[in-house]
Amino acid sequence: MESEVFTPSLEQFMLTPLVCWVKTVGQATLTDGTQLSEYIELVDGIYLNEIMLEINPTATVQRTNKKVNNDPTLRIQNLSILIRQIKDYYQETLQQLVMMPLPNVLILGKNPLSEQGLEEVKKLLLLLLGCAVQCEKKEEYIECIQTLDFDTKAAIASHIQEVTHNQENVVDMQWLESGEMPPEDLDSLSRNLAFHLKRLVDERDTQLETIVELTQERDCVQLSPLASCQTQSPGDSPGMRRTESRQHLSVELADAKAKIRRLRQELEEKSEHLLDTRQELDNSEGELKKLQQESYQLMSDARSARAYRDELDALREKAIRVDKLESELSRYRERLHDIEFYKARVEELKEDNQVMLETKSMLEEQLDASRQRSDKLHLLEKESLQLNSKIHDLEMERDMDRKRMEELLEENLVLEMAQKQSMDESLHLGWELEQLSKTPDLTEAPQKSLGEEVNELTSSRLLKLEKDNQSLLKTVEELRGAASQDTVTKLSKASQENQRLNHKLEQLVSELTSDRDSLRSAESLSTDLMKEKALLEKTLETLMENSERQLKGLEQENKHLGQTVSSLRQRSQVGAEARVKDVEKENRVLHESICETTAKLNKMEFERKQLRKELEVVKEKEREQKSWRSRFRSWRRTRRACRRRFPVLQSPVKRCVLWRRRTQSWGQRAVV
Repeated sequence: MESEVFTPSLEQFMLTPLVCWVKTVGQATLTDGTQLSEYIELVDGIYLNEIMLEINPTATVQRTNKKVNNDPTLRIQNLSILIRQIKDYYQETLQQLVMMPLPNVLILGKNPLSEQGLEEVKKLLLLLLGCAVQCEKKEEYIECIQTLDFDTKAAIASHIQEVTHNQENVVDMQWLESGEMPPEDLDSLSRNLAFHLKRLVDERDTQLETIVELTQERDCVQLSPLASCQTQSPGDSPGMRRTESRQHLSVELADAKAKIRRLRQELEEKSEHLLDTRQELDNSEGELKKLQQESYQLMSDARSARAYRDELDALREKAIRVDKLESELSRYRERLHDIEFYKARVEELKEDNQVMLETKSMLEEQLDASRQRSDKLHLLEKESLQLNSKIHDLEMERDMDRKRMEELLEENLVLEMAQKQSMDESLHLGWELEQLSKTPDLTEAPQKSLGEEVNELTSSRLLKLEKDNQSLLKTVEELRGAASQDTVTKLSKASQENQRLNHKLEQLVSELTSDRDSLRSAESLSTDLMKEKALLEKTLETLMENSERQLKGLEQENKHLGQTVSSLRQRSQVGAEARVKDVEKENRVLHESICETTAKLNKMEFERKQLRKELEVVKEKEREQKSWRSRFRSWRRTRRACRRRFPVLQSPVKRCVLWRRRTQSWGQRAVV
């Protein structure tokens, strides 16, 4: 009954991710292929010790028992060696301390076919997985894990997290060497260590209690035979016992001879009865062999029924996958239209961006030309300033010439005034001479000489003054002519230069105003274009971001779909792989044509019809399986009845063997 109850849990355990991973690591040695034999092979420890030797080849090799033959002692020895190697590898190589309770080798050795045994095997495989993913050959083991399906990989990843990052199971001791650790991790580590310390103290107390109980039981067992011996031995002396034995020796001898004769008769009777029971035992063994053959046949039928059931489940999963793939295909068809729209929109934005770049280059050329003209304008302004300074210098020279002419005119006026004064004096002297001429004759001679002298003096003075006046007039005229000619030439040149400069300045001012107007218009146009360009760049960036985001989302969905398709392809059989490949091809050529997708849909519908037909066949097989199950139940009932009859048949055989041993012992004693 226990084995029947344990069988479903064993089947469920053999399909767990840890067992699937162990199967991928190495090759099993048994050829039976049943789940029970595979489980027994794991529990025996030979296969797991070989895996541990591959993980840690530098460890000291300890001899394991290759042939366990369901012996608990040998099994416990193998598992103890394995657990010791795992513990040493964690502590010495990985610098980690295993905090979780180690697997109980006593349960695994004596009672492996139980729920506790399954839990202990799970602990053992979990610790072995932690060693494998942290050893030097971890890439090979990770590649073996990658070959499994998606759900199994996810479960194994969670198991790896349990054995590497969960401090309740394993604690990393490398921080002791470094000595540096953040306070948050230190607090969590201290809490975990306190919890583990409390658990260890509780375990220590329970172990001490069990040790005390076991010692008490051992003392009771050792004292019980001593007490029985003391109660049996009388308190008389040895001499009295020898006399009593001699007196009763003859009586015991007669009784012994009578017992021997009686036992010989009983031996003959038991021998005859033993022959009869042997015949019955042979008959029961023949029936048992027949029942075993029938049980083997029923087990093979049960395996085939289980295989049919697995095929049925696989076909059901295939049908569900087909429906899911049809829905995903319709969804991706809808997405295809959105992708085409976004492609067209991206092309339009690229064209607009190209036009904007061309206008930008044209405006930059215009801006460079206006900048060159503005630089030229600065040069012309410098030249105009230089010409204005020259004009100012010429005006200063003209003013100086005017001042000089005024000074010369004043000097000329002064000379004219002096000339007039000298003329007046000469006239006055002439009048005086006339007055003197009218005087009497007495005074003619001296007066005449005085008049002559005066006349001579005045005439000489007049001549001097006339010469001076003429020379002054000449110098004034010369100065006037020279000054007038220089000033006229200079003024004419300055006026011509001024007119030319004014004309050039007017041209420059007009050009400057036109350039400024064009520059202002170009700047306003460039600012408008830059604003428009910035707006267009922002819109283009937003559109590009949206398109990139949508394309990334589509790529992620496509990757997710590829991952789901790959996981479905790994889990499914050959026919399902072909279908998933077809679906993958449809996902790759969705952008090419819709006609091919419709053809593939028709093909998938045809395959679904075939699957439905196969489903009907599997249903028929299920009906056959039900009949086989009923036969299997009847066979179980007969086997139970045989098991009940077997002890009844075996009891007289045991009694005969016991009587034979007793008679042999009595015969030997009688001979003695």
